[in-house]
Amino acid sequence: MVDEVLDQLQALIQSGQYRSGEKLPPEPELMKLLSVGRSTVREAVKILVHAGLLEVRQGDGTYVRSMSGAMATLQTALIPQNDGQMLEMRRILEIEAAGLAALRRTEHDLQAMRDSLDRRSEALRDGKYSAYVEADIAFHLAVAEASHNDVFLAFYKMIASGLRELLSQLILDTSRYQDNTIYHEAIYMAIKAGDSEGARKYTVQNLDTVAAATHTQADRDNK
Repeated sequence: MVDEVLDQLQALIQSGQYRSGEKLPPEPELMKLLSVGRSTVREAVKILVHAGLLEVRQGDGTYVRSMSGAMATLQTALIPQNDGQMLEMRRILEIEAAGLAALRRTEHDLQAMRDSLDRRSEALRDGKYSAYVEADIAFHLAVAEASHNDVFLAFYKMIASGLRELLSQLILDTSRYQDNTIYHEAIYMAIKAGDSEGARKYTVQNLDTVAAATHTQADRDNK
């Protein structure tokens, strides 16, 4: 249901029914318009906010982001104009952090990773995409923390907002989004086994998958 509502809301915005800077109808009207429940509407709106297409003004309502404002936000987050820079930074941080985590992780670190992966899978299964994105980021933060290098962790926290927006942008294309849970599980198992090279290898494979999806979406957007 969330997939369908995401597609419908994007179509309404792209068609001009809800124009840049306009306020969306309140939740009860959206529920009636889209024939779904409150939780589905809230989940779809939340992921569109993460993706930079909508903004919530406290005490006022939800608005379609003005294109100039949205593009400024995306540029700040290196998406999509410089998504390559975001992916390069992720490589620098995640590959080395995973390798160190395999050598330094504690049982507490492993539990934090496991909990994040379980929340990630559950959220994806239930169509709770904003929770899925948050759990995905939490997993990578847990890996960075398991490196026991405060500099890695600090830098990863710095790019977390840009990463959140990148992942949300990818999920918007609900018909083509491919989950990469298999690589996340492989990273976790390698870290658990103390396999530093394996942790690096699977991190590279995960990042290559994200890079391919990002470039594919950019190509579609430019058509």
